[in-house]
Amino acid sequence: MTVPPRFLDRRVFVVVGKGGVGKSTVAALLALALAARGKRVLLAQMEPGRRLPELFGLDGELQGPSEALPGVSLMTIEGEASLSEYLGIVLPVKRVHKLVVTSKLYHHFVAAAPGLRELMTVGKIWYEEQRMDGERPCWDAIVVDAPATGHSLQYLRMPQAAATAFGPGLVRREALRVMELLRDETRTVVCPVTTAEEMPVNETLEMYAQLQGELAMPLGVLFVNRVHVAPVAADAVCAPPAKAPALVGDVLRCAREEAGWASINARYLARLHETIEIPTVELPFLFAEEFGLAEVRTLLGTALPGLGEA
Repeated sequence: MTVPPRFLDRRVFVVVGKGGVGKSTVAALLALALAARGKRVLLAQMEPGRRLPELFGLDGELQGPSEALPGVSLMTIEGEASLSEYLGIVLPVKRVHKLVVTSKLYHHFVAAAPGLRELMTVGKIWYEEQRMDGERPCWDAIVVDAPATGHSLQYLRMPQAAATAFGPGLVRREALRVMELLRDETRTVVCPVTTAEEMPVNETLEMYAQLQGELAMPLGVLFVNRVHVAPVAADAVCAPPAKAPALVGDVLRCAREEAGWASINARYLARLHETIEIPTVELPFLFAEEFGLAEVRTLLGTALPGLGEA
């Protein structure tokens, strides 16, 4: 299925899913597609990790925005660092700011306050979406590589929880601003990622229900990663003749395995289509010794023709 019209016109793309299903791959794919349309893109991971930097050939941990490609900058959003940055805005006197963030009381407070890191992490996304470079936004689009499902939902739930828990004041006001961004279907879209297998599909269906219901967030496209396709069923692949070369046996064994995976994927794709009422894009399984930016570009060109075009 093709992506819906104007899908790439949003400003914030939140990529969510079970760990190991290819969230970083899809986040990178979206960043490349947006950059191909001439947009300045911030690709942000919500927790420290090596997968995104590795995809773009960067060494070491990401800190502030680092340009990885023309039009694409990478960064890590971390709750305590975001809180320190926020305090730098409300406490513009550097000496006072330094005294606060280096005090033992401050660090005890950050460690003990429930949900503070999550709230500040999501708040940082709001801040980057609002930040200006002269008369234009710093970023035309922000792609967020969220952590695994349970933790992602915890992050996305936190602004609403904070707005409910706190009375009128600074925290509630900031939480409501973040909620407004996350629920604005003209600016934000949430893109679940899964593979067509039992456990990832179960988690995806649960997450979809929460995003649609309790969290009331706009959903965009479901990306189903590493989909196998075979022209025949596994039991239709013949056994190798008795005196066949070893290579023939290996080829037939691989064909049976691929057909078996294709059958499994087809079954779980049908289950997804029965329940999830948003467009679905299937990304094929790529046979590659190493998976990097070249493979991401291949997926963009073969599975999503036209997505990277204006």
